Formats: sequence, structure tokens, C-alpha cells
Amino acid sequence: MSIILSVDGGGSKINAILFDDKFRLLGAGKSGGVNTNSTTLEDCRNNVADCLNQVFRERPPAAIDRLYAVFVGPINVLFEEVEKLTTVKEKIRLNEARAGLLAGALKKNGILAIAGTGSDIFYIREDREKNEVVGAWGPILGDQGSGTWIGQKALRAVVAGIEGWGEPTMIREIIHREWKLKNDWDMVNIIHKSPAPFRKAASVTPMVGEAAAANDPVAIRILKEAGTILAVQTDCLIRREKIPEEYLDVVCCGGAWKSHPIMFDTFKARLKGKYPAITVVKPWFEHVLAGPAQEMLNRQIPAGRVKNTLEKCFPEYVIKW
Repeated sequence: MSIILSVDGGGSKINAILFDDKFRLLGAGKSGGVNTNSTTLEDCRNNVADCLNQVFRERPPAAIDRLYAVFVGPINVLFEEVEKLTTVKEKIRLNEARAGLLAGALKKNGILAIAGTGSDIFYIREDREKNEVVGAWGPILGDQGSGTWIGQKALRAVVAGIEGWGEPTMIREIIHREWKLKNDWDMVNIIHKSPAPFRKAASVTPMVGEAAAANDPVAIRILKEAGTILAVQTDCLIRREKIPEEYLDVVCCGGAWKSHPIMFDTFKARLKGKYPAITVVKPWFEHVLAGPAQEMLNRQIPAGRVKNTLEKCFPEYVIKW
């Protein structure tokens, strides 16, 4: 019996699952982010170790046959921490974009629009080694439309409202509740003393979604702007790379898309207005299921059966919108 570990690590979290060749779940773990654009190397390592300790809560197997790693961060940290616990026979690094398209729609060709802690738009072709991309510049130079960008826009809007030169927004009250603030100025210490300030800013994104659901005008504008700017970037990629119509399939993945439907709807409407034949869909599964998906597709199992098996064996990682 083969033992397989699949890991997905990014800006906001690391997910890992241990399973066998019959796709029975043997262990699972989840912890904070690992991308050192958003956190420290020490925090990254601690989060990897925490996640793996959850996976191997009972007892680590003597050996892992295959390790699938989608890891936007220092991959050596993952390998070092796994090898403290067990032996790895084969390490398979999965490109974030290809893994997202694979887990999101079981496709190997198309466009992936990522809006998580960071953001980027990828054009992925099975017959090309290199993915073309717009974005991926990080939270200071870019990441427009990402959770970090949305969180920063929201925090700045809250400050503007507090000081009186901006429109008041209920995001302020939600932040007070969620962060248990004694006063507004506590936001300064919470953000600037955080070991991962960009990740902390991104954590405001669901709060923006809550405010939008209550028809807060500031929150709605921020999420519409996020959807619009991601559509502009996707359009740029389509035009720049002259992407043919048969590859105009866009999968949206990342936690920011879940904040409120208005972000996805704005993005989709903008692209459909320019490219009527384009398909824009939400993903089926979390990135961490790229490992088991690849295992099944390698066995020439049809995509429909792969989808059904993943839903049955790993229901916690089915994305619910």
C-alpha cells in the first residue's frame, strides 16, 4: 500500500492531507501561512511544523511514497520538517497555477485567476513548460484585488471615516468586534506588531464581505473594484498572449473570491462583456486536492470519476460558495 502526502502552502494558510492509494484519508492538518512575502521565515517554519504534527497526530508512517507539494514559500523548510518525522521516497513539486487549475476544474489548459492573500492571473497550457502571468508582484508592488489589497483598502477607509475626511463604514464596528478593540488606535499595534502584517490585513476581507452583505456602500465599492481590477488584468493577459477562444476558460480560486458574490459577479460580467464565449467558474476543490487528483489522472481515470471520488473521499476540501 502506498502512502501519499499532499501539501498546499500559501500566504494565508498551509493545508496537508495524508492518504493511501485507495484514497482513504489517514490524517489532515492546517496552520498559518508560509509565504515569506507575508510572514517571517520563523513563522513559516512554525506553521509547517504545526500542520505536520496535526497530520501525524497518531504516529508518522515509516516512509511516505510520494509527497506532492504546492508551496509558495521556501520549499526546503517543508522538506526539512517532513524529514524530521519520516522518510520521503519521491518529492513532486506542483506549480501553484497548474495545481489550481487541476484542483479547481480538473483541467490542464486555461486561465487561473488567483485572489488569495496575494493575486495573479495565469495562462496555463499543458504543452508549454512556462506559464504566462499578469501580477505576482507582491503586496507592496502589486497584488491588486487580493485579500491583502482588499484588507488594506478597508482599513484605510475605516481610518478615513474615523478622522472625518472619509465616508463612515460599518467595517469599523466589525473590526472592533472581531479584533476585540478597546479603541480605534489598537488597530495600529495589531497590524504593525503582527509577525505577518500583510496576512493580518488580508484577514479583514471576510469582514468586508459581511459589511457588503449588509449593504454597506464602502464595502460594496471595494469588492466591486477588486472584481474590476482583476478582470482588467485578465483581459490584459488575454490580449497580450493572444489567447485563442478554445482556452478562454477561467477558474477563480483563493479566499478573497468567497468574501461576497459581488466580487465574482463583477469580474465575470466585465469579461463576458468583452468575450461573450468565455467561461468563468468557481473552483471545485481546494489546492491541496491537486495531489490526489494527479494520482487519479495518472491512472487514466476519467475526469468525471475523479470528481466524484474526490467529493466522496475528501468532503472537507470541496469548496462551498
